[in-house]
Amino acid sequence: MTPRRGRWSGRVASASTFPPPGLFTADAEMIAATMARPEVSPGGIGAAIRMVSFFVNRAGRTLPEARRAELQRAKDLLQARRAARPLIPPEARRAGAYLHVALGPVRVERRGRAWVMLRGGDAPPIPLGPDGWAHLAPA
Repeated sequence: MTPRRGRWSGRVASASTFPPPGLFTADAEMIAATMARPEVSPGGIGAAIRMVSFFVNRAGRTLPEARRAELQRAKDLLQARRAARPLIPPEARRAGAYLHVALGPVRVERRGRAWVMLRGGDAPPIPLGPDGWAHLAPA
């Protein structure tokens, strides 16, 4: 037999969300409220939803059914928040300097079809979803 390599999900390093340790053991309302905050998900609620899905997928079969249901409820709450928030239309989105409510001054660039926020220094770019524009104000 060949030695088993680590799983791909263990090598993933997120630069789009910053959940506090132990968050995914809380109830659905706490998870949704925390993940929706701009300092936790600066790119928007879409990144928060993807992070909860990633956590569920990474846990795999070891995640108890009750915990999986609670995390699914958190995703549903986040999706309802995203649906209730108006989006900035694509034609109103522009590259340039902005002020993010949690990160402070950022620069927004278009990379291919995606938008990213740059904080400067060695900080990795943060993907900016369509709902993340609500956290930005022109600088």
